[in-house]
Amino acid sequence: MKRTLFLAIISIVGILAIISCDKQKTYEVVFDANGGTGEMQSQTLTEGESQPLEDNSFDNEGHTFGGWNTLPDGSGVTYSDGQDITLTSDITLYAQWTSNDTESTSDTQSTIGSLNGYEWVDLGLPSGTRWASRNIGAKAPENYGDYFAWGETSPKEIYNWSTYIYCNGGYNTLTKYCTQARFGNDGFTDNLTTLEASDDAATANWGEGWRIPTKEEMRELYSCCTHVWTTLNDVTGLKFSGSNGNSIFIPAAGVRNESILELAGTDGCYWTKSLTTDFPTASWHLFFVSSIGYVHDGSYRWAGLPVRAVVAQ
Repeated sequence: MKRTLFLAIISIVGILAIISCDKQKTYEVVFDANGGTGEMQSQTLTEGESQPLEDNSFDNEGHTFGGWNTLPDGSGVTYSDGQDITLTSDITLYAQWTSNDTESTSDTQSTIGSLNGYEWVDLGLPSGTRWASRNIGAKAPENYGDYFAWGETSPKEIYNWSTYIYCNGGYNTLTKYCTQARFGNDGFTDNLTTLEASDDAATANWGEGWRIPTKEEMRELYSCCTHVWTTLNDVTGLKFSGSNGNSIFIPAAGVRNESILELAGTDGCYWTKSLTTDFPTASWHLFFVSSIGYVHDGSYRWAGLPVRAVVAQ
């Protein structure tokens, strides 16, 4: 009898252990009205499973709901109503609101517009920077457009140090934008760290008001928008979506080395107007491959990269 009871207890303990092991971990999504009114219950999601978010039930008089964000000011990761989400930790989502006060909205506050015949898009970024909907030289958002060496305003056939405008044939003979004497021609320095308007491919090709973005603006684009690796008319690239629901597509246009276009369709490399001050032979640029990207300081100035312009602030 004692043996039978002992075995029964062992069996029950084993079953409970199995049940405990099979139970999947869950995380909680907390919804914050962020200035709105109403109530929403938190949502429990199973770890590692893609599940849709609850639709918004908050209200904010005089405002339109514009999605969710992981930060109150909209500078975090953005999600839309019902978007599938996979959690690995608890999360708080803050409602994002857009004012319905059209009487106080001027043309400069519109979310889509044009300057000199070229379209810009407001992505709801904290800085208010407005981004071009296509590359310089492109006829559509998915087109690669033209390629420029850093500081040059026209495309060319060959990209290397010997054809670069601001050097005497080599990396250590710079004649403009040089902060280190060891890289300057005969020790030349001018301590210029940002492209002047006359050397800005966006300004030169699209006119006053357009320019190449700074490294800070490029970082803001990447960190404050959601980005998804996708295709547009069979062209691969990243779709950047802002907190206000607007988006732009940036193709993986590769880079021109000598006379060859390399990495097109897999890599995106886009100039900023910011020099790498410690090593002025290079300049900052946005780099991305698939959904992985960052603003990097290692692209040689002679390389041919496309340009995605912004409207000057």
